[in-house]
Amino acid sequence: MEPYAGGWLVFESPFEKRRLPAPYPARWAQYDLAQLEVLCKAANPVGRKKKETPSGEQLAISEQAAEREERADAERTFTSPRGRVWTIRLHECLRKDGSTETVLRFTSGDSVVDLTDWPSNWKELTREDFAPLLLEAEPPRRLGPEEKTPQRRRDDRPDE
Repeated sequence: MEPYAGGWLVFESPFEKRRLPAPYPARWAQYDLAQLEVLCKAANPVGRKKKETPSGEQLAISEQAAEREERADAERTFTSPRGRVWTIRLHECLRKDGSTETVLRFTSGDSVVDLTDWPSNWKELTREDFAPLLLEAEPPRRLGPEEKTPQRRRDDRPDE
């Protein structure tokens, strides 16, 4: 921008942009069209604009697409024999002792069950292979809000 340190006059059209560095005529605004064309021809063409950087919205859309792609690699879906659609993915759970454990989590609507032992090729399994795994899975134990202990299941109650 060195030659334009003293200012410039710009000629712009939808197809081209030109800059005339100072000093330029002080009364250029009163020039007729022919005189302005002479100044325009003397001006230096400006290179094309750099490619626009993506907007925040465009970045968010591409981030969402990347997340969907990543999820597609880490998830599978199948329809159970009763017609319910299940999503299967690896999920990291917190154990009682504070350590973590990875489970194969099956979710469908508000139903969630976890499988602690699953085949390593789970992504390639068929619907018929997933159905028995789903039957082996158990609901995750959740920590109570006040006591931070696992909640009991119906069949887990002490004998009365």
